[in-house]
Amino acid sequence: MTAIGNVTMGSHDTGEHAIGTVILFLSFAVLAGCICKLVLSQILKNKFPAPFTVIILIFGFSIGMIISHIYGMSNDFLLGEKELREINPHLIYYIFLPLLIFDSAFNSRFHVIRPQIISAILLAGPGVLISITIVAVFATYIFPYHWSWLVSIMFGSILSATDPVAVVALLHESGASKSLAALIDLESLLNDGSAFVIFMIFRDIVVGKSDGAKKIIIDIAKFTIGGPVFGIVCGIIAVIVLNMVHNELEIEIISTFGLAYLIFYVADVELEVSAVLALVVMGLFMAKHKYCISSQVQVPMANTWRIITDFANILIFIITGIILAHSLINTKTTIVARDFGLSILLYIALHLGRLLSVIVLHPFIRWSGVRLSLKEHIVLIWSGLRGSMSVILALMVDSENQIDIETRHRFLFHICMITLLTLIINGTSSKFLVRFLGLDHGTPESEQILLQALEHMRRQTSNQLHKMKQEKQFSEVDWDMLNEYLPEKLAQEMDAQRRTSVHRRFSVLPDFADDLLLNSYRNNTITDIESKEIPSICEIDTVPIDFIPEESNSTIKHIVLPVMDFRSNDRKENTHFRNELTIRFLTALLVDYEKQWYHGMIRRRTLYILIKSVERAKHQHSLKLHWKLIVEHFRLSKWLHNLMRLDCVQWINKQSNKLLFDHIFLTIELILAFHSTQTRMDNIRKQFPELANIDKRIWNKVYEETRLYHLTATYILLDLQQSYGACWGIHMTKRCAQMLLKYESKAITELYETGVLGHSVYLHILELIEKKSLKLEFYRVSMVKDHLKAIENPFDLLPLFRSLPNHEKTRWQTIMKAKHRWFQPGQILLKKGQRVQTAYLIARGIVECKIDTMPIYYRSGNIVGIDALFSQDVLIHDTYRVSAGLLEAYCIDGILLNQFLKDENLAPSIYREIALNVLSNNYQARLKLNRLQLRLLVHKRAKFYWNELDLSIQLKENQRLFILAGYVNHLFNGQNNKYESMQLQIFDTETEILLNSSTVAYSWMDEDEEFLIKDTNLAVHFPLQAYDLLSNDLLYSGYLSQVTQFSKRRHSASLLDNGIHSSDV
Repeated sequence: MTAIGNVTMGSHDTGEHAIGTVILFLSFAVLAGCICKLVLSQILKNKFPAPFTVIILIFGFSIGMIISHIYGMSNDFLLGEKELREINPHLIYYIFLPLLIFDSAFNSRFHVIRPQIISAILLAGPGVLISITIVAVFATYIFPYHWSWLVSIMFGSILSATDPVAVVALLHESGASKSLAALIDLESLLNDGSAFVIFMIFRDIVVGKSDGAKKIIIDIAKFTIGGPVFGIVCGIIAVIVLNMVHNELEIEIISTFGLAYLIFYVADVELEVSAVLALVVMGLFMAKHKYCISSQVQVPMANTWRIITDFANILIFIITGIILAHSLINTKTTIVARDFGLSILLYIALHLGRLLSVIVLHPFIRWSGVRLSLKEHIVLIWSGLRGSMSVILALMVDSENQIDIETRHRFLFHICMITLLTLIINGTSSKFLVRFLGLDHGTPESEQILLQALEHMRRQTSNQLHKMKQEKQFSEVDWDMLNEYLPEKLAQEMDAQRRTSVHRRFSVLPDFADDLLLNSYRNNTITDIESKEIPSICEIDTVPIDFIPEESNSTIKHIVLPVMDFRSNDRKENTHFRNELTIRFLTALLVDYEKQWYHGMIRRRTLYILIKSVERAKHQHSLKLHWKLIVEHFRLSKWLHNLMRLDCVQWINKQSNKLLFDHIFLTIELILAFHSTQTRMDNIRKQFPELANIDKRIWNKVYEETRLYHLTATYILLDLQQSYGACWGIHMTKRCAQMLLKYESKAITELYETGVLGHSVYLHILELIEKKSLKLEFYRVSMVKDHLKAIENPFDLLPLFRSLPNHEKTRWQTIMKAKHRWFQPGQILLKKGQRVQTAYLIARGIVECKIDTMPIYYRSGNIVGIDALFSQDVLIHDTYRVSAGLLEAYCIDGILLNQFLKDENLAPSIYREIALNVLSNNYQARLKLNRLQLRLLVHKRAKFYWNELDLSIQLKENQRLFILAGYVNHLFNGQNNKYESMQLQIFDTETEILLNSSTVAYSWMDEDEEFLIKDTNLAVHFPLQAYDLLSNDLLYSGYLSQVTQFSKRRHSASLLDNGIHSSDV
C-alpha cells in the first residue's frame, strides 16, 4: 500500500514538475518576444524588413535548432522546451485557434469588409479548390513518392490554409488600400474554414473513417452548411443577450472569450460541424452588430482583445518555430537532399496556383464590385503565407498511426519548409514589394490633405511659439534647440520612414499669416461665388389657410435657401479630391454619431442604421447616398401599412398605433442625429481652413451640398415637431433625461476624485445612474398619469375644420375618415400635364413641387391639386411628390369638393386655397409676389365676392379683379364686356363691374401689392416658425466635448457646442 502510494505521489510530482517547466519556458518566450518588439521599435526604429511575427517564428526556430543539438544536459528550461515540442496538436488547435479566429472576425470593421465578402468567398471557395488541384497534381506527378490522389488532395488542403497576418499588418501600417487589406484578411478567415473542411473529409477517407459516397456527401453538407448556420444562430442569441447588458465591463469582456471557446468546442465535438466556419460567421455577425457592446465597454474590450491576441501570437509562433525545428531534425532519416529541392519547386508551384486562381476569378471579383489595380493584384498573389494552421494540420496527420510513417514525415517536412519559406521570403519581402509598387503612400489627394494638415499644425505651433517667446519665464530657453521639435522636423522623420517627399513640398509652402488665410477663406465662401449660382429661393407655406398672421408677429422667422446649379463646369472637376473630401467628412459624421450614442442621445438601433449608411456612402463617395439611405428608414413597412388599415378592430388599432409611435420616434431620432452635419462641417471649416486651399471650388460645393441636406432635415424636424407633438415631447424628455444623467455622472465623479465621496457611495450612485440610463436606452420615459403615448388625430391638426361647431366637426370627421391615406417618402401624388381626379389635403408631412430648379414645399393645411380639380379645363401645373418624410393626407375628389363648396363655413377657405393655387401657378410672375405674399394678399388684403346676386361694384384705377368662378359683366362706355372665370384683369381707369350669383371673385388695389413687397418679413419665401427651438445648444449639449475617453481608432475629433442660428444659414 505504501509502495503504491509512493508511486502515485511520485508520478503526481513528476506531472507538476513538467507543468512548472512549461510555465518557465513560456514565461521566457513571452518576455523574449516583448524584448524583440522593443528592439524593433526603439533601437531599429521599425526599419527591419521582417514583420514581428516572422521574427518570433525565427527566434523559436533557432531555439529549437540549438536545443536539438544539446546532448547530455538536462534542466528545467530544456524540459519545458521538450514538453512544448511534444504537445498534442489538438491542444494547440483548441487553445489558440478560437482566440485568433474570433478576434479576426469580431474586431473587424464589418461595413468595410462587407463589399469584399463575395470576392473573399470566391477566393476561399473556388480559389482554394484551384490551389488544392495544383498542389495535388504536383504531389502526384512531380513528387517521386507515388502518393494516391486522396493523399495528394489531403496534402493540398493543408497547404491551402493561408495566414497573411504579417502582410495585413503591413498594409494597415503603411496606409495602403483598406479594401485590399480587408479582402486578404477576410479571405484568410474563410479559406481556413474551407481548407479545414476539405482536410477533415479526405483525412477520414485516408484513415478509413469514411468509405461510402453517402457518408462523404453528408460530411460535406454538414461541414459547409452546418457550421455557418450554427454560427449565425449563436451570433443572433449573443447579440440579443449582450444588448440587454449595460456597461458591465467584466461580464461583457469575459463573455466574449467564453463564447469563442464554447461555440468552437460545441461545433467541433458535439455537433461535428466546421468549428472554424461557425466561429467566423458568429464573429462577423457580432462585428456587424458591434454596438451590442455597451458604449463604455467598447474601448476596454478592444484593448483587452488586442493584448490577449498579441500574447497568443507570441506563444503560437514560438511554439510553431520550435516544432518546425524538431520536425525537420526528426525527419532526417526519411528526408534526403532531393526533398529540399522539391520543397522549393512546391513553393513555386503554390504561387503559380495562387496566380492562376486570381486570374481565373478576376472577372468574377470585378463583377462583385471590388476594383483592384494591377499593383494590388500583385500584393494579393504574394500574400499567400502559410502559418500555424498548416503546421497544426500537419501535426494532426503525423499523429495518425493509420498512415505510414514515411508519408507522415514527408508531409511534416514539406509543410514545415513551405511555412518557413513563405513566412521568411514573402513575409520579409512584402514590405519592399509594397514600397516598390508605391502602395505605402496614399492617393495624391490624401497626400495633399496631409500636406495641408502639416501646414495647419505648423501655423498653430508658430502661434504658440510666438506666445512663448513673449513670456518672461521662457527668456532663458535655447530657441535654436527647439527646432528639433517643430513640425518641419517631424515631416523629415516621417519622410525618412515612409520614403516620401512631404517635407520638400511642405517647406516651399508660403507662410501666410493666419488672419490673412482666414479672411481669404471667408471672402470665398459659397454665398459670395457668382458663377453658376441661380438667384432663386425655395418656398414653403406654413401659414394655415384660415389663419392670418399680423404684421407684427415676431414668431415667424424666414430663411433663404439658395439653390446651386451643379451642372458641369468648363473647368474639369477634381473628382478624386471631392471623393477624398467626402470620405473625410463622412468619417467625421461617423465619429459624431458614435459620440451621440455614447452620450445616450441615440439608441443602438439608430446607431446601426447611421453607421451602415455612412459606410455604404463612403464606398460610393456620396453624401447624397447617406441621406437617401436614412430616408429609406422613414418609410412604413408593408406589414405595418396593412395593419393600420384594420383599424376597425380595437386591439389591432391599439397595437398599430404603438408601432407607428415607435416608427415616428425612430424617424425623429435619425433626423436629429443627421441634423449635426452642418455643425460638423462648420467645425472642420473653422478649425482647418487650410483644407480649402487645395480646391476652393470643390470644398464650397461639398459644403453647400451638406448645407442643403441640413436645411432639408431642419424642415422635416419642424414638421415632426408640430405634427407629432406627443412623440416629439417624449423624445425631447428622453434626451434631456439622458443629458442630466450624464451630467450627474460627471459631477459625482468629480466629487469622488476630490475625496468628498467615499468609494462605496460613489459606486452605488453610479450604479443607480446606469440603471436609469439602461431604461432610457429603450426610451422608457416616465409619463404623467393617464397620459398615453399616442399619435394625435390628424383631423384635429387641420385648421380648415378647427373653428366649426362640435357637431359639424364630428360630421366632417366621419366623412373625412374614409378619405384618409398614408404616402411613402418620394411617392408621386400628381404628375405634370395630367388631369386631376383627386386633390390632397395635407394633414402631416411635406409635399414637394419643383418649378424648374426651385423646390416649393407644402405643409399641413394646404390642398395640392385643388385648382386643377376645381376646373377640369386646367391641367396639373407641376409634379407633386412626397418629400423625405411620411405624408398623411385626405383624398379629395369632385364629390367631396362640391360638399366643401356648399358648406357656408368651409367654402370661403376652400375658395381662398383655390385662388392661391391659380394665382401662384399662372400669375405669380405678373404680380411679382412670392407665395407667402400671395397667401396674405388673398387672406387679408383682397376683398372676397361670393354668392352675390346682381351686385354692381365700382373698381378704381389700377385695381385688380380676379374671377375664380362664374363670370362678370364689364360696363364701360355703354358696352357690356363679359369676363370668364380663371382670369386676372387690371383696369387702368375707374369702371363698373356687375356680379351674379355664380360669381366668385377677389379684388385688390396695387397699393396692397406694394405693401406686401415692402414688408421685409415677407421678402423670403420660406418661413420657419419657431426655428430657435432647433438650436444645437438643446439638441447637442455643450459638455459633449468633454468626453472622458475615446479610442484613437474610433474617434478623430470632439463635438463642439457652437450652435447654428438663423443668421448662419
